[in-house]
Amino acid sequence: MDVCKPNRTAPVSETVPRRDLPLCSRTNGWSWPPHPFQLLAWLLYLFFAVTGFGVFVPLLPSHWIPAGYICTGITFVCHLFVHLMAVSIDPADYNVRAKSYHSPVPVFDRTKHAHVIENCHCYLCEVDV
Repeated sequence: MDVCKPNRTAPVSETVPRRDLPLCSRTNGWSWPPHPFQLLAWLLYLFFAVTGFGVFVPLLPSHWIPAGYICTGITFVCHLFVHLMAVSIDPADYNVRAKSYHSPVPVFDRTKHAHVIENCHCYLCEVDV
């Protein structure tokens, strides 16, 4: 994972294939293996739910406790609903999903094309998007 490495401003030489390239493309956020940021997001959601409902709301004055549970509860349920929707949506174009893939995703060759998608054509998937 290249999260902690410095940003690159020039293309990397692809003479040696990288080991961290995915073998298959992901369909949505439920595709295995999960990204570390997904795990972090779920753990933070759980942490804020426990601390919010178990620590902060009970510390409110007694006449504010029902409002604290209701407002925080509505916010957490709405966030959970939006989070589940975002994880479940397939962001790929219809033409990309309609094509049958039986081989791993190829490595993009920057000597042939400057970008993966040019003129509405994906050179990795070999489909028009």
